[in-house]
Parts: sequence; C-alpha cells; structure tokens
Amino acid sequence: MRLIETMSEHNLDKKIGFIGQGWIGRHYADDFERRGFKVVRYAMEAPHNKNAEAIKECDIVFIAVPTPSTPQGFDDSILRQVIKCVGQGKIAVIKSTITVGTTENIQAENPGIFVLHSPEFLTEATAAHDAGNPHRNIIGLPIDNPEYRQKAQTVMNVLPYAPYILVCSSREAELIKYGGNNWFYFKVVFINMLYDLANKTGARWEVVRDAMAADWRIGRTHLDPLHKSGRGAGGHCFIKDFAAFQDLYQDRVGDPLGIELLESMKKKNIDLLVSSNKDLDLLAGVYGQEVIAKNQNKKTDQKAQSPVISLVPQRKKAKCLVTGGAGFIGSHLVDELIARGNEVVIIDNLLTGKKENINPQAKFFELDIRNFNAIRPIFEDVDYVFHLAARPRVQPSIIDPVLPHDINVNGTLNVLLAARDAKVKKVIYSSSSSVYGFQEKVPLQENVAPNPASPYALQKYIGEQYCQLFNKVYGLPTVSLRYFSAYGKRMLMEGAYRLVIGIFLQQRLEGKPLTIAGDGENRRDFTYVFDIVRANILAANSDKVGSGEIINVGRGRSYSVNELAKIIGGPTVSIPDRLEPKETFADNSLARELLGWEPTMDLHNWLKEHKKEIGIKDEEAVEDLENELHSAIFADDFLAADKREGDLTMEDLLQDNRRDF
Repeated sequence: MRLIETMSEHNLDKKIGFIGQGWIGRHYADDFERRGFKVVRYAMEAPHNKNAEAIKECDIVFIAVPTPSTPQGFDDSILRQVIKCVGQGKIAVIKSTITVGTTENIQAENPGIFVLHSPEFLTEATAAHDAGNPHRNIIGLPIDNPEYRQKAQTVMNVLPYAPYILVCSSREAELIKYGGNNWFYFKVVFINMLYDLANKTGARWEVVRDAMAADWRIGRTHLDPLHKSGRGAGGHCFIKDFAAFQDLYQDRVGDPLGIELLESMKKKNIDLLVSSNKDLDLLAGVYGQEVIAKNQNKKTDQKAQSPVISLVPQRKKAKCLVTGGAGFIGSHLVDELIARGNEVVIIDNLLTGKKENINPQAKFFELDIRNFNAIRPIFEDVDYVFHLAARPRVQPSIIDPVLPHDINVNGTLNVLLAARDAKVKKVIYSSSSSVYGFQEKVPLQENVAPNPASPYALQKYIGEQYCQLFNKVYGLPTVSLRYFSAYGKRMLMEGAYRLVIGIFLQQRLEGKPLTIAGDGENRRDFTYVFDIVRANILAANSDKVGSGEIINVGRGRSYSVNELAKIIGGPTVSIPDRLEPKETFADNSLARELLGWEPTMDLHNWLKEHKKEIGIKDEEAVEDLENELHSAIFADDFLAADKREGDLTMEDLLQDNRRDF
C-alpha cells in the first residue's frame, strides 16, 4: 500500500475520545488537549469512570487498554469489551499492542463502527514528549477500500505531525509493532552476552559499546547491559510482546529451528532478569511465578554442585562506598561497579540526587556527610571510597557560600576521617576543573597554580589539599580527579545545578530561545560521564596513584557556547555575562600515563544521538555544522595519536587495568 505524502490541517471540531488512562492513553489525551481538541476520557478509575456515555458521542476514539500475555496466552478481552462503548458509525483506533489478525476479527464482531489499528511507539521515560512529537504515524486497515481509506485520512488529520506516515493493512501494522519491540528484545539479550564476553576476555566494555554506537546502523539505544533496575529485556512491553510473538511464530510458522532459537532467547532473558532481580512481577505475570522459582532453584543447585576449590582462580570483588551515589555521576559509577560484580553502599542526602537514580542492588543510606557520627559506621569493612557528594556548581555558591562550604569542606573532612578510621584501601575524591580559575594559558596542566574564582572552586581545592594532607599525616591512600564539565544521561535538565547543555536541551524541547551569556565565546571541555566513571575505577585499581595525586579528567577539546548552541539548534537570545573563566581545556596526559585512561566519546557525537532519543529534529544547517566539527575532531584526534605514538607500546595499549574489580 502506498505512503500518504501530505496531511490536512487538524480538524479541531472533532470530538476525541480515549478509553484507558494508563501512561499511554493519558499522555496521548494530554497532547490532544494541548493542541486544542475537545477530549473525553473514559477509564475504570475516577473521575473518568462516569464518561461511558460521553464516549459514544466522540467522532474518533483511541483505545489504549492492557492486552497482556499470561501463562494462559494472549489476552485481549478488555479491548473486546470496551470497544463496544464506541458509538455507531464512529471510528475506533486501537493503540494497544495486538496479535496479527486481531483488528480484522474485532471489525467483524463490530460491523457498526470503523475499527483501525495505529501502533504506539512511546518510551516510558519520554512519553509526554513522544506523544506530541512522533517519528511515525501508521494506520492499519482491516478492509482496504475508499471508505476505510477516507477514515484513515480523517484520523491522520488529527494526529500531530510525523516525518513518516503510512496507511497499510492492519496485519502489517500489527506486525510492525511486534517487529520493533522484539528487535530490541534480541538486541538487549545479545548486548548482555557481548558484555559478559568482554569482561571475560579483558576488553573494556565501554570502548566496545561506544565504537558500536558510532555505527549508525546499530545506533546508541539499548547498548547498556545494566538498565534501570537490572539486566535483561524487561519493562511493560518487551516481556509480554516477546511471549506473544513466540506463540504466534510457533502457531503460524512452526519452523523447528526458529522455535528453538526463540525458546533459547526466552530462557536467556529470564536468566538475566532473575539473576538481577529485575521486573520479576512483570515476568511472573507473563510466565507464572513457578518459572521464576524454577530458575532460582536451578542457580542454587548449580552453586551447590560447584567445587569448593575452583580450578580457575577467583578474583575477590571489592566493597565500595559511593557518597553522592544518587547523583548524576555517582549513580552511573554505582551502576558500573555493580555490573562488575562489586558490593556497593551509597550515602546520599538526596539534596540534589534522585531516588530514581539509585540502583536497587546497592545498599542505600539516606544520610548527610556533615553528620560524622551517622556516617562513620557505614565505612566499616569498605575497601574503596568514591567521594562524589557535594553541593555543586559555581553560580549557586556565589549566591550562598555557607551551605556549600559546610558540605564540600566539612563534609569532605568527615568522609576522610571515617575512611581513615576504617582503614580503607583508597579514597578517590571528585574534584573540579573550576579550581584552575582564571588562567592565561591552555591546555591546563595539573602543575599550574590554582586560582579559584568562586567559593565552590575554593572548596573543591581545599578538599584536594585535605586528601594530600591525610595521605602525608595518616597514610590514607588518596587521589583527586578534576572533572571537566561532565555530561550524559541523568544530567540535570532543570534547577540551579544544571550545566549549559542541560539548559539548552530543555529550552529547545520547550521551544524557547537558547540563552547565551555575553558574547558566547567562553569555551568548555565537555567530558562524557562514562569516561569519568572509568577514570574513577582505573584510579582505584592503579598502583601508580594513592599518594594524593591530582589528575585531570577531561576530553582534551573545548567547545564555545556558540558552537554548542548551533549543535543543539534553535534561536538564541543574549543575557548578561557572568564572572567565569574564558576557557577550560584539559591536558589529560597525566591520566593517560598514570591510569591508562583515554576519552572515548566526543560531545557532538553524543548530542547527535541524544537529540534523536528525546525527539529533537535537526535542521540541515545543524547537520552541516556537525559534519564540520566531526572533521575537525578527527583531525585533532589523529594528530594527538600521532604525537603519542612514540610513547606507547602495544603492551601499554593492551594492558588490563581491571585487576581488583
């Protein structure tokens, strides 16, 4: 069937109904209301449960109700029940995920209405934005004739704009949805297997992952083996949709090899989910509680049958304490430490951290590092302390220097005292490039005299000095890492503590002009959060550090605010300049020498993918600029690698720095 090439103006006189007000139906209804449509919502919950009769008057009714896969099979009984609420002669649009042929069957059962299928492609984390900014609008017809095509056009006319629109058979539309979700299911399972292989062979997973992400055919999504609460393909869609697809394939195709492959994929995914305690309630809803119990018992039996003395030397995992483990960088560090098999304890007062960032496999204490007596017992038996807790950012510290001083200086002193008393192996302190302040020359080297230009910068510098002092006086192994402008997922997008990237992205999403301070020529060295995470782990493992060293962790390339604004795209507006250094630009040669660390991600590559994920569409001019920047970055990296060639041997490049954990 052909692709529809144009869309009519939205018909705001249409009354739009929604049956089901879960996270899918609610966000779609909210979007229609924002765009000026008269909306009727019907659901089992108050106050919408009174609107059954009002639904009958709606011209178009979108239905988003549960269609679960259960141990007894696919269940569309709720859908078949509520579709009878649609008025005669009206259009019903099924948004629920349904098996192939369901739309045709429901149309045959309800000849007085027009039944269409339009698969939804919302992501839970960005559902509100996705509903109003779809990448695809697809409508499936149970009967292909001019009348049904006209009804499909009527629905298209009220949907928000999408760059790709398609009218096809309902069977094709149903299969498109299963194709997408099960493709990602396969991808998640394979990525987890590849991740395990990387760990067993001594390969750095983040290097493998980011190199794969650079291939546009693979893409950046679903490349993190540890996602949200654990490992494996979980969530409200993947588990149930794979089960339905497996049953459908076995029933309609029946190929023994294909059936065997799908069964193996299912078993492997169940193993990943159960092993990490991820979405066990959803798993039980699809396969039954006995499947989980059987898998858990199997693992217990395997453990009991294993030899007391393994033929392969087992590496002792570490107990790690992460202060600020609910924050942007800290939560990523916690995830990686757990993924590597370590025991992790978090201390965070949730002042700027978020509960949703906390990995459920970590032990969490909602405590304030200013309370020494409360935090001291938590340090017992800890091997490594990663101290990230802080009251961050320059500008807020200028407005109120007292609270940041109490947290950043007194709190750090408490952490060092507790670490000293517990005799931990090493403290890795998170410092900031802001300690350099105003400098005449770049790139910035660690031997340059600090020149703090804000209370926050001074406080982080005092923390570095305390780390060196505790090493000299008490013999506590310490190392300080100076981060340069971290970015990545979970960075703050609102509030006083967000960086310029978060500010610009949020402004672009809201359709507001990007606010540029001064002339926009201030430059920053932006560093990917996982590169920072890896530097922390390398610093913990390295025998070359622990004597109070101070090490830059930066990409080694700077962007001006104007360049950043052009990459993100959209109109700009000037605001008054701020008192801040003109440029931060890291000399990261010491990190390479002492830690074996190298940056793996450049800002423009990450932003290009991240904008797609959150629904920001690039204009041609922005893409041209990105191509220019990519060429410049490639040239910079090539020259830097050429310069280092004589200093690095193949043994250096292949050295495994994951000795302890």
